[in-house]
Amino acid sequence: MVERKAFLQITKAMILGLRNGLADPSVRIKQSIMKELAEILGVERCVLFKIGCEGMNGLSKESCEIIAGVPVEEYLSQPNNKEPLEIHPDIEAAVKNGRTLLIKDPCNDERTAYFEDMIAKKNISQILYLPLYVEEGGKAVGVIVIDAFQGKEFDEDEILFCSEVAELISLLIGQESLILQHFRDEIVNRIVPLAGFTRRIRENMETTLSYLEIIHKEAEEIDKILPKTLEEIF
Repeated sequence: MVERKAFLQITKAMILGLRNGLADPSVRIKQSIMKELAEILGVERCVLFKIGCEGMNGLSKESCEIIAGVPVEEYLSQPNNKEPLEIHPDIEAAVKNGRTLLIKDPCNDERTAYFEDMIAKKNISQILYLPLYVEEGGKAVGVIVIDAFQGKEFDEDEILFCSEVAELISLLIGQESLILQHFRDEIVNRIVPLAGFTRRIRENMETTLSYLEIIHKEAEEIDKILPKTLEEIF
């Protein structure tokens, strides 16, 4: 059974991630949670996939990319590793299924056939998939993928614990969305009056140019009646 200490470790990971990642705290928090989760479960691979939509030729297709997890070198060595979701049938199944998915025999499952060499090489015995949702009934925005090695199997308590961690990360992603929306609103609130200010500047410039043109014409008239040399005065 997963102990309460595990929850404290995850909470600590979130706090440390927030404290140590002021530039982009959510990135550090996710990475800290993935690392801590892997250690608690005693697994070598625990990664977080972001699910998004990519537009191409007027069509929108779902994509996935690793944004946090262990081993770190797996995704840090592959920047911009965004790929079509459809080439990952296992992750796509978790997204479409909408619930926790456990593949008990990845060696003989058609959904994991595309990386069967890696499964055999690393002796992966089970794979757990946990979709993440920001809104109830909405589309999955991410999937946690955890590999069990060397004959290890996930028990019910571990799966329940991982589901609760997934809810925490979903909450974090939801907060990110709120923060981004806040910044969008702030930008819009500044752009709208700026547009009006720009319009007023343009109008003022046009008025100023009109005045300058009048002044220029008057200056030409004055110049015509002024004496050209001192001799003309005396």
